[in-house]
Amino acid sequence: MRDLEGGERIEMNFLKVELTRKRGIIALIATCAVVSSFVLGGYVATGNWNPWGNRHYYQVLNANFQACYTPVGGTPQCQSVHNVMFNTGAIYVEKLVTSNNEGFCAVSASCSFHFIAMSGSTAAPAAGQSSSGINTGTSSGDCGNAGGTAGQGGTELASNGFTAAPGTVTDITGATNPQSSTVVNIFTDSSAATTVAQSCLVNEVVHNDANRVNLAAATFSAITLQIGDTIQITWSISWTWT
Repeated sequence: MRDLEGGERIEMNFLKVELTRKRGIIALIATCAVVSSFVLGGYVATGNWNPWGNRHYYQVLNANFQACYTPVGGTPQCQSVHNVMFNTGAIYVEKLVTSNNEGFCAVSASCSFHFIAMSGSTAAPAAGQSSSGINTGTSSGDCGNAGGTAGQGGTELASNGFTAAPGTVTDITGATNPQSSTVVNIFTDSSAATTVAQSCLVNEVVHNDANRVNLAAATFSAITLQIGDTIQITWSISWTWT
Protein backbone atom coordinates (compact mmCIF):
# COMPACT_ATOMS: atom_id res chain seq x y z
CA MET A 1 0.00 0.00 0.00
CA ARG A 2 2.82 2.37 0.87
CA ASP A 3 4.67 1.39 -2.31
CA LEU A 4 1.53 2.04 -4.34
CA GLU A 5 0.95 5.35 -2.66
CA GLY A 6 4.58 6.21 -3.16
CA GLY A 7 4.31 5.24 -6.81
CA GLU A 8 1.30 7.44 -7.22
CA ARG A 9 3.17 10.30 -5.64
CA ILE A 10 6.09 9.80 -8.00
CA GLU A 11 3.80 9.64 -11.01
CA MET A 12 1.94 12.79 -9.97
CA ASN A 13 5.21 14.63 -9.40
CA PHE A 14 6.36 13.51 -12.84
CA LEU A 15 3.16 14.90 -14.39
CA LYS A 16 3.70 18.21 -12.59
CA VAL A 17 7.23 18.45 -14.01
CA GLU A 18 5.95 17.70 -17.53
CA LEU A 19 3.17 20.30 -17.19
CA THR A 20 5.62 22.94 -15.95
CA ARG A 21 7.99 22.16 -18.83
CA LYS A 22 5.19 22.49 -21.41
CA ARG A 23 4.08 25.81 -19.93
CA GLY A 24 7.65 27.06 -20.07
CA ILE A 25 7.98 26.07 -23.74
CA ILE A 26 4.67 27.79 -24.59
CA ALA A 27 5.77 30.95 -22.76
CA LEU A 28 9.12 30.90 -24.59
CA ILE A 29 7.40 30.52 -27.98
CA ALA A 30 5.03 33.40 -27.17
CA THR A 31 7.92 35.62 -26.07
CA CYS A 32 9.85 34.86 -29.27
CA ALA A 33 6.76 35.67 -31.32
CA VAL A 34 6.33 39.05 -29.59
CA VAL A 35 10.01 39.99 -29.97
CA SER A 36 10.04 38.87 -33.61
CA SER A 37 6.92 40.91 -34.31
CA PHE A 38 8.50 43.97 -32.65
CA VAL A 39 11.75 43.67 -34.61
CA LEU A 40 9.93 42.97 -37.88
CA GLY A 41 7.58 45.90 -37.31
CA GLY A 42 10.54 48.18 -36.65
CA TYR A 43 12.24 46.99 -39.83
CA VAL A 44 9.12 47.55 -41.94
CA ALA A 45 8.75 51.06 -40.51
CA THR A 46 12.38 52.14 -40.65
CA GLY A 47 14.45 49.66 -42.68
CA ASN A 48 16.58 49.09 -39.58
CA TRP A 49 16.78 45.69 -37.83
CA ASN A 50 17.59 47.37 -34.50
CA PRO A 51 14.24 48.34 -32.94
CA TRP A 52 15.85 50.03 -29.93
CA GLY A 53 17.64 52.44 -32.26
CA ASN A 54 14.25 53.68 -33.50
CA ARG A 55 12.11 54.29 -30.44
CA HIS A 56 9.83 56.62 -32.41
CA TYR A 57 9.20 56.43 -36.13
CA TYR A 58 8.51 59.81 -37.71
CA GLN A 59 7.86 61.16 -41.20
CA VAL A 60 7.76 64.93 -40.91
CA LEU A 61 8.18 68.19 -42.75
CA ASN A 62 6.48 67.45 -46.02
CA ALA A 63 6.11 71.05 -47.21
CA ASN A 64 3.48 72.01 -49.80
CA PHE A 65 3.04 75.34 -51.59
CA GLN A 66 0.21 77.44 -53.00
CA ALA A 67 0.08 80.99 -54.40
CA CYS A 68 -3.12 82.93 -55.12
CA TYR A 69 -2.68 86.14 -57.13
CA THR A 70 -5.50 88.68 -57.12
CA PRO A 71 -5.36 91.69 -59.49
CA VAL A 72 -7.15 94.83 -58.35
CA GLY A 73 -10.86 94.34 -58.96
CA GLY A 74 -10.26 90.81 -60.24
CA THR A 75 -10.67 87.27 -58.97
CA PRO A 76 -8.00 85.07 -57.37
CA GLN A 77 -5.87 82.95 -59.67
CA CYS A 78 -4.25 80.12 -57.73
CA GLN A 79 -1.30 77.85 -58.39
CA SER A 80 -0.29 74.80 -56.35
CA VAL A 81 3.14 73.56 -57.36
CA HIS A 82 5.69 70.99 -56.27
CA ASN A 83 8.35 72.55 -54.07
CA VAL A 84 11.82 71.61 -52.89
CA MET A 85 12.93 71.17 -49.29
CA PHE A 86 16.63 71.88 -48.93
CA ASN A 87 18.92 69.40 -47.16
CA THR A 88 20.49 72.33 -45.32
CA GLY A 89 17.13 73.35 -43.87
CA ALA A 90 16.24 69.79 -42.91
CA ILE A 91 19.57 69.40 -41.09
CA TYR A 92 18.86 72.64 -39.21
CA VAL A 93 15.58 71.15 -37.96
CA GLU A 94 17.24 67.82 -37.13
CA LYS A 95 19.94 69.46 -35.01
CA LEU A 96 17.39 71.63 -33.26
CA VAL A 97 15.38 68.54 -32.26
CA THR A 98 18.25 66.21 -31.37
CA SER A 99 20.76 68.53 -29.70
CA ASN A 100 19.38 72.10 -29.60
CA ASN A 101 22.58 73.07 -31.38
CA GLU A 102 21.47 74.15 -34.81
CA GLY A 103 24.43 76.51 -35.30
CA PHE A 104 22.39 79.58 -36.28
CA CYS A 105 20.21 81.99 -34.28
CA ALA A 106 18.40 80.73 -31.19
CA VAL A 107 14.79 79.86 -31.93
CA SER A 108 12.47 82.73 -31.01
CA ALA A 109 9.70 84.87 -32.47
CA SER A 110 12.32 86.51 -34.68
CA CYS A 111 14.07 83.25 -35.63
CA SER A 112 11.86 80.37 -36.73
CA PHE A 113 10.41 79.02 -39.96
CA HIS A 114 7.35 81.27 -40.09
CA PHE A 115 8.77 83.91 -42.43
CA ILE A 116 7.94 83.99 -46.12
CA ALA A 117 10.34 85.49 -48.66
CA MET A 118 9.84 86.21 -52.37
CA SER A 119 12.01 86.32 -55.49
CA GLY A 120 11.62 87.03 -59.17
CA SER A 121 14.08 84.23 -60.01
CA THR A 122 12.74 81.51 -62.31
CA ALA A 123 15.75 79.22 -61.67
CA ALA A 124 14.45 76.00 -60.13
CA PRO A 125 15.98 75.11 -56.76
CA ALA A 126 17.59 71.74 -55.97
CA ALA A 127 17.51 69.98 -52.61
CA GLY A 128 21.30 69.63 -52.46
CA GLN A 129 22.02 73.35 -52.91
CA SER A 130 23.39 74.97 -49.75
CA SER A 131 20.66 77.29 -48.47
CA SER A 132 22.09 79.13 -45.48
CA GLY A 133 24.20 82.14 -44.58
CA ILE A 134 25.34 85.18 -46.54
CA ASN A 135 25.54 85.33 -50.32
CA THR A 136 28.62 83.51 -51.61
CA GLY A 137 29.59 81.62 -54.72
CA THR A 138 28.29 78.32 -53.33
CA SER A 139 25.72 79.10 -50.63
CA SER A 140 23.02 81.55 -49.63
CA GLY A 141 20.00 81.71 -47.35
CA ASP A 142 18.33 84.22 -49.66
CA CYS A 143 15.21 83.25 -51.57
CA GLY A 144 16.10 82.57 -55.21
CA ASN A 145 19.79 82.22 -54.48
CA ALA A 146 20.29 78.77 -52.93
CA GLY A 147 23.70 77.47 -53.92
CA GLY A 148 24.92 81.04 -54.39
CA THR A 149 26.04 82.42 -57.73
CA ALA A 150 27.00 78.89 -58.82
CA GLY A 151 23.50 77.68 -57.94
CA GLN A 152 20.27 79.57 -58.50
CA GLY A 153 22.06 82.89 -58.77
CA GLY A 154 18.91 84.93 -58.14
CA THR A 155 17.96 87.83 -55.88
CA GLU A 156 15.51 88.05 -52.99
CA LEU A 157 12.94 90.83 -53.27
CA ALA A 158 13.27 93.51 -50.60
CA SER A 159 11.10 96.41 -51.80
CA ASN A 160 7.70 97.31 -53.26
CA GLY A 161 5.92 95.41 -50.49
CA PHE A 162 7.74 92.13 -51.03
CA THR A 163 10.24 92.18 -48.17
CA ALA A 164 10.25 88.89 -46.24
CA ALA A 165 7.47 88.92 -43.67
CA PRO A 166 6.12 86.73 -40.87
CA GLY A 167 3.12 84.64 -41.86
CA THR A 168 0.04 83.76 -39.86
CA VAL A 169 0.61 80.32 -38.37
CA THR A 170 -2.10 77.72 -37.82
CA ASP A 171 -0.81 74.89 -35.66
CA ILE A 172 -1.83 71.25 -35.89
CA THR A 173 -4.70 70.16 -33.64
CA GLY A 174 -6.19 66.86 -32.54
CA ALA A 175 -4.71 63.40 -32.81
CA THR A 176 -5.65 62.21 -36.29
CA ASN A 177 -2.93 61.30 -38.76
CA PRO A 178 -1.65 63.07 -40.85
CA GLN A 179 -1.90 66.68 -39.68
CA SER A 180 -0.94 69.95 -41.33
CA SER A 181 0.24 73.30 -40.01
CA THR A 182 0.13 76.36 -42.29
CA VAL A 183 2.02 79.63 -42.70
CA VAL A 184 0.12 82.27 -44.70
CA ASN A 185 0.95 85.83 -45.77
CA ILE A 186 -0.56 88.28 -48.25
CA PHE A 187 1.88 90.52 -50.09
CA THR A 188 0.58 93.74 -51.67
CA ASP A 189 2.45 95.51 -54.44
CA SER A 190 2.98 98.98 -53.00
CA SER A 191 4.90 101.17 -55.41
CA ALA A 192 5.90 99.64 -58.75
CA ALA A 193 5.14 96.72 -61.04
CA THR A 194 6.98 93.67 -59.68
CA THR A 195 7.47 90.19 -61.10
CA VAL A 196 7.42 87.27 -58.69
CA ALA A 197 8.20 83.67 -59.58
CA GLN A 198 9.43 82.06 -56.39
CA SER A 199 8.60 81.87 -52.70
CA CYS A 200 10.63 80.52 -49.79
CA LEU A 201 10.02 79.52 -46.18
CA VAL A 202 12.85 81.07 -44.17
CA ASN A 203 13.80 81.54 -40.51
CA GLU A 204 14.17 85.33 -40.29
CA VAL A 205 13.35 88.60 -42.06
CA VAL A 206 16.92 89.75 -42.67
CA HIS A 207 18.45 88.40 -45.87
CA ASN A 208 22.15 88.09 -46.75
CA ASP A 209 22.71 87.29 -43.08
CA ALA A 210 24.85 84.62 -41.39
CA ASN A 211 21.83 83.30 -39.46
CA ARG A 212 19.48 83.03 -42.44
CA VAL A 213 18.31 79.51 -43.34
CA ASN A 214 16.03 78.71 -46.28
CA LEU A 215 13.98 75.58 -45.51
CA ALA A 216 11.97 75.21 -48.72
CA ALA A 217 11.41 76.97 -52.03
CA ALA A 218 8.85 76.81 -54.82
CA THR A 219 8.99 78.24 -58.32
CA PHE A 220 5.73 79.01 -60.09
CA SER A 221 4.57 80.64 -63.31
CA ALA A 222 5.88 84.20 -63.20
CA ILE A 223 3.33 86.87 -62.24
CA THR A 224 3.79 90.61 -62.71
CA LEU A 225 1.83 92.45 -60.04
CA GLN A 226 0.74 96.02 -60.52
CA ILE A 227 0.38 98.55 -57.70
CA GLY A 228 -2.41 97.38 -55.40
CA ASP A 229 -2.40 93.77 -56.65
CA THR A 230 -2.03 91.09 -53.99
CA ILE A 231 -0.63 87.59 -53.80
CA GLN A 232 -1.44 85.20 -50.95
CA ILE A 233 1.28 82.67 -50.21
CA THR A 234 0.38 79.52 -48.28
CA TRP A 235 2.96 77.05 -47.03
CA SER A 236 1.55 73.83 -45.56
CA ILE A 237 3.70 71.41 -43.58
CA SER A 238 2.29 67.89 -43.28
CA TRP A 239 3.15 65.78 -40.25
CA THR A 240 2.77 62.01 -40.29
CA TRP A 241 3.65 59.76 -37.37
CA THR A 242 3.54 56.04 -36.71
